[in-house]
Amino acid sequence: MRDHDSFMRRMGMEMNLKFEKYWSDYSLILGIAVVMDPRFKMQFVEWAYDKLYGPDSSQLEVFNDTLSSLFDAYVEKSFDPNDSNYSIDEGSSQAQGDHSLLEAFDNAYKIGSSSSMKTELSKYLDEVRLERKQELDVLSWWKMEQIRYPILFHLARDVLTIPISTVASESAFSIGGRVLDQYRSSLLPDTVQALLCTRDWIFGNKDVFDLTLQDRSGEGESRN
Repeated sequence: MRDHDSFMRRMGMEMNLKFEKYWSDYSLILGIAVVMDPRFKMQFVEWAYDKLYGPDSSQLEVFNDTLSSLFDAYVEKSFDPNDSNYSIDEGSSQAQGDHSLLEAFDNAYKIGSSSSMKTELSKYLDEVRLERKQELDVLSWWKMEQIRYPILFHLARDVLTIPISTVASESAFSIGGRVLDQYRSSLLPDTVQALLCTRDWIFGNKDVFDLTLQDRSGEGESRN
């Protein structure tokens, strides 16, 4: 961006805009997946956000709210309203009424109150992290810990099984793969260079192209 050449400066500015856009769109779900790894947990996310945005950033607050909201959704999902029965038959006996009340109580708190289940997340985060360098199958670890963390187990299972697609950084800046593919794999180097140059001329910045032509025409007139 500080190059003396105007073409290089403009290209650097356009690349910088793409970099800024890429780094501004951070993925919350990937951060939650890191938290679900017992070797990193919340400490790694806090450390990374502190490096990127400084201490007590708004981005970290958004992440914490998202994690809590996601866990609350799984807590609510763990309750099945069809299993709860709060209706009481007025014509039944007093004993039957007491029995119905107790069944309603059992159905309402058979898994535990929502406040007690919310401590499941805090309990996991408060425990000491595992050694970072050890080899660990995270999904297998959660399968073994599902008795201790029944709600968090389902959350971790769903988040950690999301397929992640990656793109090599070079492919974002190189179009060679679009020229040499499985159907055109024996092109001569001169032909490939001609195709790439033609593409740049057609899809390149028109102003820069016109400016180059003007410079060349000016040089030609001065020589003449």
